[in-house]
Amino acid sequence: MRKLLFGLALGLVMLTGKTSAQSPDKAAEAAAKNLFHPDLIGVELKMQGEYVGKDGEKRLGVQVVARGGKSFHALVLEGGLPGDGWDGGKYGLLESGPMSAGRVEFISPSEEGTSAVLDDNGLALNRGGKKIILKRIERKSETLGQQPPAGAVVLFGGTKPNMDAFEQRKDIEGMTEPTMFEGSMMAGAVTKRKFRDYTLHVEFLTGWEPQNIPWRRADAGIYMLSRYEVAIGDSFGFDYDLSGATSPQRPKLIEEKAKASKFPIPKSNNAPRVCGSVFTYPSKVPNACLPPLVWQTLDIDFKAPRFDDKGKKTSKAIISVRLNGHQTVDKLEVNGPTPHGFKGPETVDGPIWFEAFGRRVLYRNIWVVERP
Repeated sequence: MRKLLFGLALGLVMLTGKTSAQSPDKAAEAAAKNLFHPDLIGVELKMQGEYVGKDGEKRLGVQVVARGGKSFHALVLEGGLPGDGWDGGKYGLLESGPMSAGRVEFISPSEEGTSAVLDDNGLALNRGGKKIILKRIERKSETLGQQPPAGAVVLFGGTKPNMDAFEQRKDIEGMTEPTMFEGSMMAGAVTKRKFRDYTLHVEFLTGWEPQNIPWRRADAGIYMLSRYEVAIGDSFGFDYDLSGATSPQRPKLIEEKAKASKFPIPKSNNAPRVCGSVFTYPSKVPNACLPPLVWQTLDIDFKAPRFDDKGKKTSKAIISVRLNGHQTVDKLEVNGPTPHGFKGPETVDGPIWFEAFGRRVLYRNIWVVERP
């Protein structure tokens, strides 16, 4: 599927009568801490995030995104933030040089005279001869911490989470081994149990990878029946997707081919596919992904394909997804298995696979409500 940017070394699983939670070895644990521990990241994490303010009577939202080397880019969103005022239409781009003395200075590569300054007091945007002050906010999903209803199958959670619902299995990356890191489940696990039609609640946290190209940040996915991928990745504050396609709303940059720009030349002008979409199917809604190291939610409704007595498919798999409470996929009919899932023909049921790809995503509070 993809070349691993880096791998986290894994120790051997201790097999008993049931699957034991495997802890990373020292090297893997150190690598995981670099991804998931805020105290090892520094001031960039403090500056990155969402900012809101007003331009006269109009609401304005800005998403500030770390790009490595203490530099940033920002999207200026008219009307507010994704899912809270911005309609997914036009926006402005800002790029910064390296942070200096606690201060980040931005300029616009497409709007002459537009600039901004970011510091501990917030973000001061200068455009059209006006100065607009925006304050940092922290949003949470409306389904974060939602407890499993009666009759739900709890895959991971509770006061003493364990990996008993998952097994070791060979996949496209080798052997998938159920692994925990500081009380959370690491990406790279497949359920022992098979499911057919269900609602799946998942809470996830993407790792810190500002140095990576946007469509490779915390790149992972959750596969229904191990064959149909709901994409996970750190698409926070990007106007293009995890594969490199850019939004048709993206403004032309002054020097589109300049190597100095943090926005590479797009592979295509297709609509973006972002976190919470179905792999290979474009997303048609604003990017609702929150920043890395913030717990987020996916609530997925899945209906398996149907087959007649002769094994001929009579209806396609259907997927609906809400990312952080915002509908990103609505009753999408999936033509067939998406790329890179477990091999083999479509089936009436199957396990749920949390793709590893470097174990750059953590999970918690995972439960399934089956439907008859």
